[in-house]
Amino acid sequence: MENTKSLKTILLNTAWCLRLIYRSNRVLFIGVFVFGIFVSIVPFFQNRIFSELIDSLVYGQNYWISTLFLFSGILALNSVFFYLQSQFSRVLDIQLQAYLRKLFINKVTTLDYQHLEGKDTSNLISKVDEEFGWRIRQTLSDANSIFTSLISLLAVSAILIPKFPLLWFIIFLSQVPQYFFQRYWVQKDWQIHEKNSDKTKLMWDLNWQLRQKNYIAELRINSAIKYLFRKFADSWDFFANSRTQLRVQQTPTEFGLIALSTLISAFCLYTLINSTHLGLITIGLFTFYFQSISATANFFRGLVFSSVSVTENSYHIGNFKKVLGLINTIKSGVKIVSKPHPPKIEFKNVSFKYPETNRYVFQNLNLTIGPQEEIAIVGQNGAGKSTLIKLLCHFYEPTSGQILINGTDLRLLKLDSWYRQLSFLAQEFNSFYNLTLKESIFLGHPQNPSDQKILEALNLADASFIKRYSRGLDTPMSLRYGGEEPSWGQSQKLAIARVFYRNSPIIILDEPTASIDAVSESKIFSRLYKTVKNKTLIIVSHRFSTVRNAQRILVINQGKIVEAGTHQKLLDLKGLYSHSFHLQAKGYTQE
Repeated sequence: MENTKSLKTILLNTAWCLRLIYRSNRVLFIGVFVFGIFVSIVPFFQNRIFSELIDSLVYGQNYWISTLFLFSGILALNSVFFYLQSQFSRVLDIQLQAYLRKLFINKVTTLDYQHLEGKDTSNLISKVDEEFGWRIRQTLSDANSIFTSLISLLAVSAILIPKFPLLWFIIFLSQVPQYFFQRYWVQKDWQIHEKNSDKTKLMWDLNWQLRQKNYIAELRINSAIKYLFRKFADSWDFFANSRTQLRVQQTPTEFGLIALSTLISAFCLYTLINSTHLGLITIGLFTFYFQSISATANFFRGLVFSSVSVTENSYHIGNFKKVLGLINTIKSGVKIVSKPHPPKIEFKNVSFKYPETNRYVFQNLNLTIGPQEEIAIVGQNGAGKSTLIKLLCHFYEPTSGQILINGTDLRLLKLDSWYRQLSFLAQEFNSFYNLTLKESIFLGHPQNPSDQKILEALNLADASFIKRYSRGLDTPMSLRYGGEEPSWGQSQKLAIARVFYRNSPIIILDEPTASIDAVSESKIFSRLYKTVKNKTLIIVSHRFSTVRNAQRILVINQGKIVEAGTHQKLLDLKGLYSHSFHLQAKGYTQE
């Protein structure tokens, strides 16, 4: 029952894969298989004419010249068909590689945030990323090989069965154990990959980290490169040694199959020699049947190995199919936030826990943020500050309760419409080192690029360092691309400039100046508070110099708003905010 289920999965995954390839380029896909038919059949005509040519020479017949011309024509025709099939295959492979990569990246970028944060999906993407492209392309090659082998087998069966049915049957039977043995070892190899997905993810993460200069710099100073490299090497060695052990275990079986194949080949050759000796076939037909029998064994063998390869690849393709089939939990509503003005935001009895967990981050949270209000959120790590932002950005939905935007449940709003209301700077801000300065800013609002507005946004973010860039806005943001290399703090200023450039009604900043010096921070927030007079501002920060000027400060502790008010009011309360503020201030004033 399990084998039947497995075979069904293999067939379904392979059929899905071939449909996917067909959609990438229908003409090339059909062309590969059509020319495959000619490439499979023409060689038999070529071999038959060649046997006639041999007989005409051996038995002194005078039609060898015309046979030679016919043989040469078929030989040329076969070469043309083979070239066309190869050319179609190569072009399809080139286009398929681009098609698959675009398909994969487009899918990943449209997944829910919670998919990307979840362990299962991140493991799945990690397993798929490194292999899906060549596995699918290999499946095309294997499918074409199976198709042409089947066509060739039909042709050679029509030749052999009438004259030597026993030989054909023996060759066929000899390939059955080959298929099952190969399939068994492929499944063993797949189990190594599937049962150690965490090791696979660790291996590729380390592979990336050990090639990044910022990681290498810290690791080198800390003399920690050897430690991390050892983990990297151990991961690779684990898979290499596990698969090598499988190959060693497979060796006795392979030697047995080789011995069986040799015996069958010897028996077939003996049968042909005996038939020639008895005068049942000519010398030319001897060569024709010998070529056909050799081809039959090769076709069966090719069919077995291609089928096993399809089996192996189908497991990996199944993972790619799972990625493309992932369904987002967050559904876009239909209602539109029509007015480009800050809305009223209400959290009403909101409770929330992350998927696959039992701990509630919030329970019955109530919060109202008025239009054009300046809010700051402070609290210890793990208090729920970033989770609150994720809920507001509709990356997650409340487990219970509602988030209302001007009285409308956030789940009913069209996602694009809601996102147009937001400017968001995450704590782990992005540096687009592979883009120009201009591109890295107008990503904040790519639908409306304007050099003048970009320069204004850079000025608001105190990014005066760009004046030193000889290529101005066209400067690439990395030395690797022949441009400049902004510092980490300068990169954060560029990220802040994107927020200014977007110019949305609601601005959300999560630790916006963590990497910026105090002077620049003061300038940025001075300009920020002037710029957001008609906007809603939400700041999450640990730095009290960042939040003290907000109209209202919320103190979150263990998922609850425990204090709220202005900076001075919270100091007067002498509670958690006051205690944290004086601790931080003490750190600045101590000698």
